[in-house]
Amino acid sequence: MLAAGGCGSPSYQYVTNKKDGAFLRVPNSWSHQEMPGPALFGIDARNVSPEMLRGLMSREWVVGLDAGARFDATRLLVPDAAAPKGFAQVRHLLPEEANAVSTNDLRNFVLSVDDAQAAQEQAVRTDPYGARLEPSFLLLADEVVHKKDGVHGVHLVYQVRTDAGLVTIDQTSLLDNGQAVLYQLILACSSLCYAQHGAQIGDVAKSFTIKPTDQGQ
Repeated sequence: MLAAGGCGSPSYQYVTNKKDGAFLRVPNSWSHQEMPGPALFGIDARNVSPEMLRGLMSREWVVGLDAGARFDATRLLVPDAAAPKGFAQVRHLLPEEANAVSTNDLRNFVLSVDDAQAAQEQAVRTDPYGARLEPSFLLLADEVVHKKDGVHGVHLVYQVRTDAGLVTIDQTSLLDNGQAVLYQLILACSSLCYAQHGAQIGDVAKSFTIKPTDQGQ
């Protein structure tokens, strides 16, 4: 569904999952495509059997997002991306996940943020000048999120040094009031790209709206 942004051609479009009440707005120049899933963030893939994988696929909605010239499902989270990329996700948690998950766990679903931050702090103690000059990890934003209807979670922005260069990740991870449904929006690109498009990425993240329904599994 497109929404007009003034006179002329629409400047943005909505990506929606009406069944689960997830909505976000992206620039009209971005492309998006529903993915077969699942996105195994927060799950140890080594413990996922074929049967569990099929079960997860039936409980999950994933849409890839790509601001590049051509949608490329194989490069949605790569550190050297020259344009913003990522995905939106809704996952109905398994009972054992729902019973164990906490808001703090959400921080570490994409990357072990707490461990990376601790390692950077240790590096600074060991080599104050070098670790600050070329940090392996920088936490740029760390916000606790409270939305309507009891939806809650975290919004993080962090920079990570990889073999391919610096990548900046904008992560929004939310739970419904009953902590039974996970909603995520993950956007990333090279840190140079983020310096150029950070405001646009931030606008997309802010548009991520959750209106929980009772139609999920």
